[in-house]
Amino acid sequence: MDELVSHLENEKIIAVDTEFFRETTYYPQLALVQIATDSVVACVDPLAFDARPALQKILLNHQITKIFHSCSQDMEVLFYYLGKTPTSIYDTQIANALLSEQHQIGYASLVENELGIQLDKSQTRTNWLQRPLTGAQIQYAGDDVLYLYQLHKILDEKLHTLGRKTWFDEESSNLPTDESSFQVAIDKLWTRVKGSTRLTRKQLAIVQSIAQWREQLAQLKDKTRRKILADDIIIQLALNPPENNETLDQLIDRKYNINQQQKQQLFHAIETALQSPEEKWPDNRFIVLDNEQKLLLKTLQQQVNTKAEELGISSAILQTKKDIEKLILLQTNNLQANDQFQEEELNNSKNWRYRCIGQHLLETVKNTK
Repeated sequence: MDELVSHLENEKIIAVDTEFFRETTYYPQLALVQIATDSVVACVDPLAFDARPALQKILLNHQITKIFHSCSQDMEVLFYYLGKTPTSIYDTQIANALLSEQHQIGYASLVENELGIQLDKSQTRTNWLQRPLTGAQIQYAGDDVLYLYQLHKILDEKLHTLGRKTWFDEESSNLPTDESSFQVAIDKLWTRVKGSTRLTRKQLAIVQSIAQWREQLAQLKDKTRRKILADDIIIQLALNPPENNETLDQLIDRKYNINQQQKQQLFHAIETALQSPEEKWPDNRFIVLDNEQKLLLKTLQQQVNTKAEELGISSAILQTKKDIEKLILLQTNNLQANDQFQEEELNNSKNWRYRCIGQHLLETVKNTK
């Protein structure tokens, strides 16, 4: 490993990928780190030894550019393993999204499109924590970084040719960098409970309170949410809140392995929700555009689609329907289109989206009577 680190420390660009497993745990478990240069492909096994010191020297080195494809999950698993996220990231999925209509293309598809090479996909669902790894698994893992070097060169040249490298740099500045990037929104946990959309706001308050209790316990035990308490049980508790601990005991199956103290905390969470004031209840009411606003929405969407077609990119990366609706609703509320508004509502004022379409959308909305 020391020899590999010595070699990598002298590189300006490396390709990186990870394999991990999170089917039974709250936090992803790092199982393999693949690193490649133009002459070396290495698979680092963090289950065989403590690879943190060596990986920190390489992945946290600001002087080395790390090529990933769709790096968000890699960033999360490496954050929990290294304590920090890797720096100086080049994401080939982002680069491709700024060059084609394929917004979230997979690595194998991108390799086939750009290099004409078909990758083996047979190990996609493998359990990477199992040892020993087979030759097929190692080959699959190595292939995940083998072609990133070539993709980086091809995509970067295209970005420069089209004058879109600044777009890429702006998108890259939004990549996850700290723990908050990987944490769910605590006040929106009810949205993660299947079946919650059919409930009343008061019932949602119960769902939200239970979901917060479940989240904390899942983190503490490092178990998946469903292993702590299934969604259908949460819905049952919201529809028929238990009157006491004994009733709660009857509703909670023993398979969930929740002790009496934790059940007491769960019962308290339900009581707290029942006593909460209406203004604290989750708001699941949809804001519906009126007929005039819907016509404006269609106009703005058409402008976005036309511009996206002209640029040869997906309209989804240029401006989402949700963003356009928000723009319309803010105008309806008579908010002034000042610099702060432009910055917050049009993806940071003067960035590439604003330059391409944002300013035009803003003027259209402002001029609508």
